[in-house]
Amino acid sequence: MLPVNPEAIGVFGLFATVICFGLEQVGVGVKGADHEKLTRTLGYIAIIFGGVCQLYTSVSMFLFSVGGDHSKYLGTVFGFFGLFWILVGLFFLKGGDKKVMAHFFFCALILVVLFTIRAFADGLIWPLGIDCVVIDILLITLVFGWYTENPKLSKLAGVCNLAIGAISFFLLYPHVLG
Repeated sequence: MLPVNPEAIGVFGLFATVICFGLEQVGVGVKGADHEKLTRTLGYIAIIFGGVCQLYTSVSMFLFSVGGDHSKYLGTVFGFFGLFWILVGLFFLKGGDKKVMAHFFFCALILVVLFTIRAFADGLIWPLGIDCVVIDILLITLVFGWYTENPKLSKLAGVCNLAIGAISFFLLYPHVLG
C-alpha cells in the first residue's frame, strides 16, 4: 500500500496563506475593516494553514519518503516554512518588534536562497524554483519593508505573495486533479 502524498495539503496551506496575506497587503477588502480583527485573523490563517499544514507535510515527507529522491529536501522546505508561518502568525496575534522580525526575514532569506539554488540544481525549475525566486524577492522586500515601515514595500510584498500563490497553484494542481 502506497502512502498518500501529503504535498497537496502543504501546498494548499501555502496557497491559502499567501493569497490571504497578499490580498490584505494590496488593500483588497480592508477598507473600513477592524484592523485588530484583521490582524488576528491573519495570525490564525498563518498558524493553521501556513504552519500546521506545512509541518504535517514535512513530517510526512521525512517519515514516508513520499517525495521520492527529493523527500529530504522537500521535507526541509515544508518544515522551515511551517515554522516560519507559525512565527509570523504568533507575531500577528501577540505583537513584537518589527525590526527584529526584519532580522529574522534576513536569516530566512539566506536559507531560502539555498533552497532556490537546490531547486534549480535538481532541475525543479518550474514551478518550484521560480516560486523560490519570488519568495527570495518577498523576503528582501520584507526586510526593508518591516525595517522602514514603508507602505509601498508592503504593497510590493502583497504583489509578491499573490505571485507566490499563483505559481503555487501550479504545484497544487497536479495533486488535486492528478
